[in-house]
Amino acid sequence: MSDLSNIVRKEVKELLTPGSVASVIIMMVLFAGLGGLIGEEVQKSAVLPTIGIANYEDQYIETEYGSWDAYDFLISFYLSSGDKRITPSNVEDFVIKMDKGNILEQMESTGASVVLVLGDDFKKNIEDSMDAATSGEGGPYEKGDIYQYYLYQPSGMIGGTVSSTTTSYIVQYMNSSLSSFLMLGEDAGFINFLKTPVNGSHTVTYINGEPYEDVTPSDISEALTGQTMFIPMIIMIIIMMVGSIVISSMGSEKENKTLETLLTLPISRTTIVTGKIIAAAAVGLIFGLAYMVGMGLYIGSVTAMAVGGSGIDIGSFGLALGLTDYALIGLSMFLSIACALGICMILGAFAKNYKSAQTMTMPLSILAIIPMFITMFSGWYGSNIIIKAVLFVIPFSHPMMAPEALLNGDMTLVLAGLVYMAVFALVSIFITVRLYKSDILITGLGQNKYVEKLTGRNKRPSKR
Repeated sequence: MSDLSNIVRKEVKELLTPGSVASVIIMMVLFAGLGGLIGEEVQKSAVLPTIGIANYEDQYIETEYGSWDAYDFLISFYLSSGDKRITPSNVEDFVIKMDKGNILEQMESTGASVVLVLGDDFKKNIEDSMDAATSGEGGPYEKGDIYQYYLYQPSGMIGGTVSSTTTSYIVQYMNSSLSSFLMLGEDAGFINFLKTPVNGSHTVTYINGEPYEDVTPSDISEALTGQTMFIPMIIMIIIMMVGSIVISSMGSEKENKTLETLLTLPISRTTIVTGKIIAAAAVGLIFGLAYMVGMGLYIGSVTAMAVGGSGIDIGSFGLALGLTDYALIGLSMFLSIACALGICMILGAFAKNYKSAQTMTMPLSILAIIPMFITMFSGWYGSNIIIKAVLFVIPFSHPMMAPEALLNGDMTLVLAGLVYMAVFALVSIFITVRLYKSDILITGLGQNKYVEKLTGRNKRPSKR
């Protein structure tokens, strides 16, 4: 076997320890399990809450066409909601009749998270306003009041807002239902016109210069949510994983004196550096793939249940990636890993031991986190010139920006990023080889002859 293959085998064996493999598998399982749990909580929070209704008995609205009752409206609304838990036989377990007094006690005993209490003048205000309108007397028109009572319980970020939001929708539908009832006998088409005289449903969005109807930028952003979040996070994880592996390995080698032994072997320093880079890249990709699977399951579970999908086919708008696009993204990821390895090998050369090597990963982590957040929140096209310059200079930004650029047909940005990363990787690897050929790895930075020359410590004491 060649020297290079021996170096690669040695490095892979040292990097793929049982502890490191077990930690990655555990994290992958945790991501997948967490996604399922959060998805279930989102799904549970999205269903209709158990609701109470009070002071409704004498507040029904009567006209010559019949009567409207708030309790009957809620029963009908819950039965037609599509919630599979609710059936005609158990709907009264979800819509509970309550007394106006002791609301808190009734909420705690029934498990209701919200109670609607009709105001004492609900019926009077609405009927008086209708009489004033039909008699020609005119306003003022008094509305019927409905009071919403909630029982706050610590339920995290998701559950804490859903019940109040859902109740607001219920009150809106109640308004619409009562409004339609009050206008019975009138021309239905004219009534609908009075409610919504403006039709704003016609939308046209220009995508890459082409007009597309019945789609908005919000629809497209929603459809691309998983991709926008997924790729930057995966790139960040891979970069941090590779960096931690390489720097920690070099620190451990220095501490155990195995690096000195390796450098004394009749193997060129270039071969040693190349072998280390190949091994670290392979192990980093394996670990990154494991994280990708776990996080993919996590994000897929959350977005599928929380967002529910936008219902649009982005491919019909020319926003689908082809095989060439995926190949360019893969090449961009490979070059970014090569850049990360070059930086890590340089940083690792100055680590004195395993403990000090842990602190060396901080600069790399910052360089990976900054473009991740910028790409997720504003992206390349939504950033100003200064942020764009920062993004372009950081090599890890380019695989994060590549999907968006390819979807927008911006091949120039992608190719410029590939060229920049290739040059960056070559320069960093060249510096690494120079470091391995010097005495810094053995003696440390302070005893390097160039450093001594700069600091003046290489001057011999003058003879007296």
